[in-house]
Amino acid sequence: MIKYNILKLKQDKSSYLKKTSLKLIYKELKKTKKISDQFQTQLFLKNKSQKEEGGLRLKGYFKHSRDTEPLITVITVVYNSSKKLEETIKSIKNQSYKNLEYIIIDGGSSKPTLDIIKKYENFIDYWVSESDKGIYDAMNKGCRLALGKGLLFLNSGDKFVGDVFHHKIKLPCFIPCKVKGIKKKIFSRKVTDPTCGMPTSHQAMIFANKKKLYNLSYKISSDYDYYIRNGLFFSLNINCPGYVLYDNSGLSRIKWMRRDFETMIIIFKNFGLLKFIKFILRRIFVLF
Repeated sequence: MIKYNILKLKQDKSSYLKKTSLKLIYKELKKTKKISDQFQTQLFLKNKSQKEEGGLRLKGYFKHSRDTEPLITVITVVYNSSKKLEETIKSIKNQSYKNLEYIIIDGGSSKPTLDIIKKYENFIDYWVSESDKGIYDAMNKGCRLALGKGLLFLNSGDKFVGDVFHHKIKLPCFIPCKVKGIKKKIFSRKVTDPTCGMPTSHQAMIFANKKKLYNLSYKISSDYDYYIRNGLFFSLNINCPGYVLYDNSGLSRIKWMRRDFETMIIIFKNFGLLKFIKFILRRIFVLF
């Protein structure tokens, strides 16, 4: 593990980390808040059920965007997944693009997972361990905490293979994606029609931070609804030499019937009957 030297950071003017007073940070956040925003960004979470928190923010260090290097916030949601979590953290830590803000939202895990988080204490910008109402509630906590101009959700078990960010990146965009399927077989995930379901894996989407939250009424497909409400985007980051490896062993694959049902509702609501029928026919073809 490569540890940041906090004293050295104070003297390094080129560092992406900048020690700043909380009063000044809150003042800047108020300036950037628009009427259309659903919330004002938070620096920390303070709930009665909170177990622990940590990271560079508690030491007074906050990252910021530069003209040629926008700050991108990577959010990881985890619950009792120590081995997979460390792989995820390492893949973020190894990125050559360093203006990344990293936030971990833990659902109140036991000691092994918390030990992994604390092991990378000086790399993580902010982490919190507390109970939540499910994965999308946890992701909303991450949204409220994000200071970056870009947002990417990389959950425990998912990881970056090679570099996926670079200085010419344009937000929002897709990045190349591969999926780890049944029996650990890996296959490429092609970008498909976004009006007939998720165009690619959620982990391969870099959103412009529009301060929107996930709709908690959807239990499996809120990521698709979130993509639509952020405004459909289609560009693929073709300059990306690496890719996201999505671990397709989570809730969406296990509860695929609920996922498809919610997706049908979202499609009908946003794109009408013809797209709704097209999605059904496509799912029937895949199943049979």
